[in-house]
Amino acid sequence: MTTLHEKLQETTAFIQESGVGEVEFGLILGSGLGELADEIENPIVLPYNDIPHFPVSTVVGHAGQLVYGTLAGKKS
Repeated sequence: MTTLHEKLQETTAFIQESGVGEVEFGLILGSGLGELADEIENPIVLPYNDIPHFPVSTVVGHAGQLVYGTLAGKKS
């Protein structure tokens, strides 16, 4: 049986191996705010359904993706 700790390790490893590094701040964008993700420079985009053990958005119109890059000079 896979423990929660093992699942978190697998999720973290996948995200890091995909190029996500240091994070200075994070944003969770809700309805109507998704366009802010378009402002991220040099984005790495990971669809939620590709990330192991990650919940998938079921909200219509939600991009359902993790976006990593630089916003206002900070890694996000």
